[in-house]
Amino acid sequence: MKTFKTHINELYKDYPGKGWVLGTKDEPKKLKDKDIIWRSKVHHYDNTVRSDNTRFIIVKNKGKFSMYAKSDKSGKIVFHFGDKPTLDDAKEFASIRKWQEKK
Repeated sequence: MKTFKTHINELYKDYPGKGWVLGTKDEPKKLKDKDIIWRSKVHHYDNTVRSDNTRFIIVKNKGKFSMYAKSDKSGKIVFHFGDKPTLDDAKEFASIRKWQEKK
């Protein structure tokens, strides 16, 4: 039988989250709209980001797909969810978190 702590650790093992990037070295340098290969509709609130009016964006970066939350108001990156090896994996992560693609 698994202990509660072990069970919790297994639930969060696959989460690639890096965290807040405002004013840190983790913020991508000079991210342009053309660099964004997938963007979501505006979220009015997200539990992880804890910020109103953010978009989930996916950027191809050195062969990986980086996932960020971008403030729709300021245009700044506020949260880095981590990287995935393929675009499909990154889109799956977005759909699990209920971010919907902007058409």
